[in-house]
Parts: sequence; structure tokens; C-alpha cells
Amino acid sequence: MIRLVLIALVLLGGFYAHGRLAFSEPRVMGWMTQHAARSMQGDSVACEDYADDLKVELTAKGQRGRWEVEGGKAEMCGYLKQSAAALTVLQASTQTEFDNVRITRGGFPWTTARLQYTQRTTVQAGGLPSMTVVSEDALVLARTPAGLRIRELQSQSSGGL
Repeated sequence: MIRLVLIALVLLGGFYAHGRLAFSEPRVMGWMTQHAARSMQGDSVACEDYADDLKVELTAKGQRGRWEVEGGKAEMCGYLKQSAAALTVLQASTQTEFDNVRITRGGFPWTTARLQYTQRTTVQAGGLPSMTVVSEDALVLARTPAGLRIRELQSQSSGGL
């Protein structure tokens, strides 16, 4: 009986340790950097980073006005495809930086985390002047057997086309 209790405690401790590691800033930001790169390149794998029950609210203010995206995974993946296609047509290169990163673990036992950051993406295309898009983002990440997934995404950006 004591042996079963010890095994249960070790497994529970391992699960907590995994949650702490999975939601550590270096691990989360490494994953986010890879996700951002895949998104900008039009890699369809970027859509797999979103949970099936994703909730999205994006607002972008640019030189041509304001637009919004609300919905779920289908809307987000459509937005990513359009954005990546535009970058491909322009033969653009991008550089993304994350600042003011805040991670708050939640759920029991650390199955989700709220991630907030400022993202600066500089886009350089051909002979055009470079453009910097700045966004304030808030995400809810979920820890799943397949890895991290974005469950909620709220973004307010400015500086785009």
C-alpha cells in the first residue's frame, strides 16, 4: 500500500514538474518563435499549433484602415494562409521579436497558461521601405499529449498595410 502511495506521489510530482518545464519562459518563447516563423512562411503545420476549440479575436490597424478577425481555428488558418501568400508574392523577409513577456500558469495541475507579450515584426520586401507591425497579444496555451496548443488568441496590432 505504501508503495502505491509513493508511486502515485512520484507520478504527481512528475506531472507538476512537467507543467513547470512546459510553461517555462525559455520553452514557451522558443515554441512561439518557431510558431511565428512557420506562420510567416505559410507552413501548414502552423495550423496544428491551434486547438480545435480555438477562440480568436484579432484587430489590426494599418495604412489602409482597420480590420478584424473573429472566430475559431478555420478563420485563423485562413488568415494565416492569406498573410503568408501576400508575403510570398512580395518576396518579403520578416524578423520577429518578443518583449514584455508574462506567463501565468493556471488550471489544475498547470494544464494551461496565459501568455502575454508585445510582438514586433519587421517586414522587408524588395525595393519597398521596411515596415514594422507591433501587436499586443494575449494567449491561453494548453498542455496536451501532443504538446502545446493555442486555445485562445487576442491580438491588437498597428503598423501594417
